[in-house]
Amino acid sequence: MLKEIIEGGWSLIAGMGVTFRRIYRPVVTVQYPRTQIEMSPGYRGHIEFKKFPETGTHNCVACSICMQLCPTNVIKVQGEKPNAHAEKRCSAYFIDFSHCSLCGLCVANCPTRTLKFSDEYEMSHYCRWESVVDLVQRLEESA
Repeated sequence: MLKEIIEGGWSLIAGMGVTFRRIYRPVVTVQYPRTQIEMSPGYRGHIEFKKFPETGTHNCVACSICMQLCPTNVIKVQGEKPNAHAEKRCSAYFIDFSHCSLCGLCVANCPTRTLKFSDEYEMSHYCRWESVVDLVQRLEESA
């Protein structure tokens, strides 16, 4: 009985010691959403297209390598040729972010380097179908 009282008292003293050590430290809580945080350069958000200045758009040639390598099969690429002698271009690039694992295989294996990770971190939705995004359309709307 006396042993339990001593152990309980020591536990109380140790807990109060932790509290007193931390009471005078600066607050690190961010008052979200009034204050936005800046993401580190290594942050890997959802994928998006890069915009190349020489073409004014993306350089995706709809090779479907990203679609074949995707472990969760959430990427669908559609391409078309404007005429017989032109290069094939991506006309629609659909990705379902509700099931994307952000593994980065699509970004790492893109032969034209047109995919990149975004630094956006607010991608919550009320409906599952809102997370299916056409990256071509999203790039055109951002311009």
